[in-house]
Amino acid sequence: MKWVLVIEPSEVDRSYLERIITRLGYQLYAAKSGEEALHFMSQSLPNTIIVGERIPDYDPLELCRHIKEDRILSSPPMLLMSSTTDELYTNAALQAGFTEVVQRPMSIRNFFTKLERCLSNNRRICIRAPMEVPVRLTHGMKEHSVTTHNFGERGLYIPTTNPIPRETGVGLQFNLPGLRTLFNFKGQIVHTQDRDTDEVPAGMGLQFLDISPAIDAVLGIYMENFLANRIPMTI
Repeated sequence: MKWVLVIEPSEVDRSYLERIITRLGYQLYAAKSGEEALHFMSQSLPNTIIVGERIPDYDPLELCRHIKEDRILSSPPMLLMSSTTDELYTNAALQAGFTEVVQRPMSIRNFFTKLERCLSNNRRICIRAPMEVPVRLTHGMKEHSVTTHNFGERGLYIPTTNPIPRETGVGLQFNLPGLRTLFNFKGQIVHTQDRDTDEVPAGMGLQFLDISPAIDAVLGIYMENFLANRIPMTI
């Protein structure tokens, strides 16, 4: 399980980030100051560090330089939450060692994209998150009732020890938490995994096919609202 360290003195901003990060399936440790964060990092190194601009005991750029100059602490990517649109400040933050800068007020999609860049190398741009959605899956003459492990705007992942072969076409029917619409999609198996990992169980990943622009927009907005905690996690 990947860890995210958030350094943010504001309880409101800290809670908002916590909701989004935990809904993405990551664990979180929140610190109110730079010293508290450094103490935590001396015991456990996070996968990514998010820094608010109003921490009381450090200038964010100074804190970043301090961490990057430490041979042991320097490895996690760092993301700065900034309310300034000054390009010079953004460039200074990147030169100090920040991997990404997110402007406030933030776009959830922009935050998601930049957080994923920090946490992995795959540059994922389609939002997906842990979500249990009952799905009726049809494959040839067979019909299965399954539940997703995670759901995204372009596909879903189903835990199973008996996955359908890759590139197989399937039918998908489901409701999403908070919506009355019954979705009927065509899908294709694009990934199978035969063993559990720390992040996902054995199972198969499916990609939606032939999605109209209107439905694509609905799913995109839905996932942004889900991450913002405006939608329940289960039906």
